[in-house]
Order: sequence, then C-alpha cells, then structure tokens
Amino acid sequence: MHRPRHLTVEDELGLEKSMPAAVDRFEWTDAPASGRAPVVFLGLGPEPEKLPEWFDLPDREIRFLECPAFARQVDGWQRRVPANFRPMADDEFTRDLAAGARVVRYLPAHRAFPSYFAPLSARLALRAADLQKRGRTAWIPASGDDLLCRELAQALRGAGYEVDLIDHEPPERHPGRVLPELLAQGVPDLFLSVNFKGLDPFGLGHAILREAGVQVGIWLVDNPFNLLTAVKSGYWKCAKLFVTDHSFIGPLIGEGARWATHLPLAASPALFESGGVLPENAQGLKDRLIFVGRSEFPDRDRFFAGITVPPELADRVNADADGRRFDYHWWRDRTRIARLWPGNAVRAVGAGAEWAGRKWKLDCLRAAGRIVVFGDPGWQGLANHGADLRGPVDYYAHLPAVYRAAAATLNVTGMQLPAGLTQRHFDVWCAGGFLISDANPGLNIFPPELVDPIRFTRPGDIRDLFLRHREETQAKRELRAAWKECVLADHTYADRVRTIIAALGL
Repeated sequence: MHRPRHLTVEDELGLEKSMPAAVDRFEWTDAPASGRAPVVFLGLGPEPEKLPEWFDLPDREIRFLECPAFARQVDGWQRRVPANFRPMADDEFTRDLAAGARVVRYLPAHRAFPSYFAPLSARLALRAADLQKRGRTAWIPASGDDLLCRELAQALRGAGYEVDLIDHEPPERHPGRVLPELLAQGVPDLFLSVNFKGLDPFGLGHAILREAGVQVGIWLVDNPFNLLTAVKSGYWKCAKLFVTDHSFIGPLIGEGARWATHLPLAASPALFESGGVLPENAQGLKDRLIFVGRSEFPDRDRFFAGITVPPELADRVNADADGRRFDYHWWRDRTRIARLWPGNAVRAVGAGAEWAGRKWKLDCLRAAGRIVVFGDPGWQGLANHGADLRGPVDYYAHLPAVYRAAAATLNVTGMQLPAGLTQRHFDVWCAGGFLISDANPGLNIFPPELVDPIRFTRPGDIRDLFLRHREETQAKRELRAAWKECVLADHTYADRVRTIIAALGL
C-alpha cells in the first residue's frame, strides 16, 4: 500500500511542510442562523478545483482569502480556483462578516503560514464576542510563583490598575476559545507577558488580543534568542518588546524586530525593604561574604542537548587570566551562526555562553575564600575548601533578612546576558545589604561613583574587595545609604511599570 503523495511547500520559516489534499484537513465553523449565509474559505488547499466535489456548495456566494506565499507554490493555482469563488481583500474579512458567514479554514496552511492567517483567525475567534473595555485593567499571564508576577502586579496596582493574574492554556491548543471567553468578561488595557508566557508559538493569542484592542507588552527577562527558539511565527517582529539587556536591541532589529526598548530589572520595596525572616541555615553571617543563586537554570541540559562547546574556543576561555567576559556576543561572533532566528541552531551560541558563565561563576566562588553559598546541590563540586555550602533560602520569606545579616553579598553575572543585571543588583541594596559585583556593562545605568567602589574585574580581586568592605565603617554605611537611595529613587518596579505604560501609550 502506497502512501498518497502530497504537495510539499516551504513554510514561512523556510521549512518543508506537507499540504495534504483531504476533506478532513478543513475546519468548518458552525452555521449562522441564516441558511443562505455566504461561505468564506481561509485557504483553499493545494487542490482548490476539488472543493465543489468535497463540499455541498450549491447556490452559495463563495469567497476566499489565500496566503500569497502558499499560492505561489501551487502549480497553476490561479486557473484551478473554481470560477464562482471570488477573492477578497484581507481587510474585507471583518468580525461582522465572519459572524454572518460559514467560514472554512484549511488548517495545514494556517500552521505553515501563521503570520498571514493568525490575524484572520483572530477575527473569526472574536466574531460573536461582545467586547467591552474594562478600563485601567491589566492581565499578567502567570501560574504559581512565576517570575516577576508579584512585583509587576503590585506595581501596576500602585499605578491605579486592576490586575488579573490569568492562567490559561495557550490559544494554539484551543483556537478561538480560551482568550475570547476571557475577553468576553471585559477587555483589559494591557496584557503584559514575561518571556512570552501566555502566548502561543504561532501568534494566534497575540493576534486575538490585538484584534480586541489590547496593548500587548512582552518583557524578555532572559536571553531573547534562547526564548525565540520556541516561537514558530514571525509575529514577534511586530510585537512590543522590552529587554533587560540593551545589547540585544541591535541583534533583534537585525532579525526583523520593529520595536524593542531597554527595561532593566528593578527592586520591589514592599517585598524587600523590610521583609524576610532569617532562617536556621543563615545564622552567623555578621562578618561573612555570601552568595545566593542557582548552579544552573531549569532544564539546562535538555535545552542544550546534543551541543558540544568547540574545544578550540574552550581552550581560549581557559587560557584567559585577565577577567575577560566571554559572553553571548563573543560566542556568536565565533560560532558563525548565520541567522539567530528561526530554528534551534542558535542554541550553539547559548551553550557556549552557558559553559563560559558557569566557569566564571566557579572561578569567582573558588577565589572568594571563606564564602557562604546558599543554593542547590549543584554547587557541591566547588573545589573551595573554605566555602560553607548551605541549602537554598526562600526568595520572599528569607532572602531580604539574609542580605541584611551578611557583611556583603557577592554578585556574579552569567554570560547569557552580556549587559543584563541580576535581581541582586537591586534587591541587596533595597533590603539594606551591601553588594560587591563583577564588572557587568549593565552597571552603567548607575552613577560611576557608586559602582567603582564595589566592582571587581578578576576573580583574584574578590577577597581584597571584600576585606575593604567587611567592617561596618562610616564610609560603608554612607555608600550603602547612597546605593539604596539611588535604587529607590529610580529603579523600582513602579518605575518600570511607568515606562511600560508610557511606551505603550496607555
């Protein structure tokens, strides 16, 4: 038995996709009340001449839209379209028209060319919705204790917004159902996603929100190109992107982004300024240098599975003695990845940066002498006999008190974000602690007179820098107070939310 041969096309990402000519690949919407409703095809499939045979279409007005990139790949497509099928312009397919028609979607083409079809599917999904603005409302997609959700929700409420933390299935799994149901309860002004949370890979959710008149902001807190490996549509190029690391703005624009702006991390005074209880495993920190952090990000090995760091590049990193930052951009320049998106080839760049970042952290922690390390068991192989390895501490319940109790906290930034700051750059000062940090370029958002006394370049400088600040001198108290004043004045999540609101024209 031979499998039927199907047309193969190149999709919008340059990948080959099969386009079966089969009745069951078409999805029909429910019939409107009028039995004489027109039929509108969103995609005709690879054999449009067969549609009159497959479907009962007598005496109906039949209209269609087709993705030009698909039609160009079908031999003789124009002459194969039945004579009574009338083309229509994209903007003619409105929600009102969709509500009064029977709409048919050729699903393989929708998955292959989502940038073209998602806005049309969004109008179809909202065809019966009674969309009413709620006014000064924001949605943050979240589940459990997701990154930054508490901080952003609190800051938005402080700005006068009603905030809903929504946890929903990505609309790609349930097209036209989940988000429209939520929107029917009231349309928010803002949908603020962290790292594409709550948005499906094919852009349908983003299109539905925009069709409903919602401003969508996407804050890329982690490495943008690691995140983009999961995105299967070019919709992100038209989205409003905020990045914690300004050095990615140029590369994002180079890959087609039309809008990207810098939005660093920040502090949450309500959660960190006076909160936290010192846990049992954090006693005896009065004259100690501490480090708090994960040894690796979740699912790191799976994300970089099958990727090997080139030995010649690893040798160059290992030979360095000057504290050079072998960051993501350094690895990109040497791995010769032609395009950063689409596809997974770019993960080779991230794998190099991740390897170099872990080496940098281990080098710093080994050189730090009698440091107390709070974190996961991955730090057990530290090879620093003076290190005191303790378990993790709860971010909200314990960490503010831990920062205040220690003589100083060590910050070591990874290499995935060449100019990206960490929460420690804000949280430690906000909590009343004292920070010493590696020379991350992102520190240029702070005054140099604050940065210079707490910054080191090489691992070997850490112990001397700590000894300089270990005692509670007047100079240390003044520097701590100046840092805290700077953070609270200009670098809270309330400040970041004001930036988002202004940037999106809300």
